[in-house]
Amino acid sequence: MIVQFGNRPFDVDWIAFDKDGTLLAFEVMWGRLAQAWVDRLAGEAGQETLRQELHHSLGYDPVQRRTRPQSPLAIATTAELQTIVAVTLYRQGVSWPDALQQARLAFAVGDELPLADLVEPAGDVAGLLAQLHGAGVRVAVVTTDSRADTEETLRLLAVDHLVDQLVCGDDGLPSKPAPDMLFAASQGLKQDLARCAVVGDTLGDLWMAERAGAGLKVAVLTGAGDPDLLAEHADVVLDSIDGIQVVAG
Repeated sequence: MIVQFGNRPFDVDWIAFDKDGTLLAFEVMWGRLAQAWVDRLAGEAGQETLRQELHHSLGYDPVQRRTRPQSPLAIATTAELQTIVAVTLYRQGVSWPDALQQARLAFAVGDELPLADLVEPAGDVAGLLAQLHGAGVRVAVVTTDSRADTEETLRLLAVDHLVDQLVCGDDGLPSKPAPDMLFAASQGLKQDLARCAVVGDTLGDLWMAERAGAGLKVAVLTGAGDPDLLAEHADVVLDSIDGIQVVAG
């Protein structure tokens, strides 16, 4: 099936999408989560140093409200982010058992920020996935987020029935930029990686695609990636997934 990625046509059997920053507006979810975690841990007066250290360690700029490219917040799994927060607390004098406990509690923000309030599509996600499904193009979502949250997110977007394969950050595989998650998606779908397009917003997505031997590397600018760096490693750069369209059988 010929799918147009911007001005680049590609004969594709399946597409592997990153989730956050690709299918979802990145800062709406992860920027707000980072702020909530930091507020829980450094909300008291006199905790400005801790606040600054937490923002720096995560890779979030609270002034510009922007995640730094190639930072942990842009790439790491939720479990890894929680460990980074615990290490930051430990460096500030908190005992390691207490640091782990405080980080775990800080990340439990579902009562304040339910997932439904954090999910904002980065383009016409439902329309694109329906178009691909109708054309027989298989769809995988490969994300460093947890499986439970990813499955719930896809349900909230009403596209869970349009995703053929899901590989997540807590599936026990080496994370991006290692190729293992993409290998798992390929094996699950029984599809050739040479006929796969990988669409993502970070260098981790593109490096994963390159190391796995994917046929096309597509970057989108709706996430936490640096546009110049993405352009160096992508075959094509799009403003968003709205630049993807099925054109021929």
